[in-house]
Amino acid sequence: MPQNGLNLGRDYKFDIYTSTGPLVLPTLLNFKRRKINHRVTVKPLNGLPIMLNFQEGGWEGSFDVSRADGTLDSYFASNEAAYYAGINLPTGVIQETIEEIAGVVSTFQYQGVVLYFDDPGEAEAEKNVIQRVSFAAATRIQLN
Repeated sequence: MPQNGLNLGRDYKFDIYTSTGPLVLPTLLNFKRRKINHRVTVKPLNGLPIMLNFQEGGWEGSFDVSRADGTLDSYFASNEAAYYAGINLPTGVIQETIEEIAGVVSTFQYQGVVLYFDDPGEAEAEKNVIQRVSFAAATRIQLN
């Protein structure tokens, strides 16, 4: 819920749907995303620079999970096995739900999502294991 007119991280919910079903992450710590733009600056000899922005890059991001079970390890092991078995690996979607300050809910969907297991985590005595996953998406659309 928002507080003092500001969104907090708890106002956001992220659901990941893969070709094999939902990827449920019970200990999602953070979620970062950014739009990839192709920026071009035209520098005319007789005027100020002209800035152009091309929508050809899609989206990318990452999230960290505090390892509580083998969800990510199992998912990426089965993806790796499917890859080497020659099985088609369709893309997935990530749905982002935000409880806005006014009480309405905004929902966005990242489509054409591919997940990458960047870091399965470091095992160290008396520390929790933090796993990192990054993603690339073709587009992000607003559902409501």
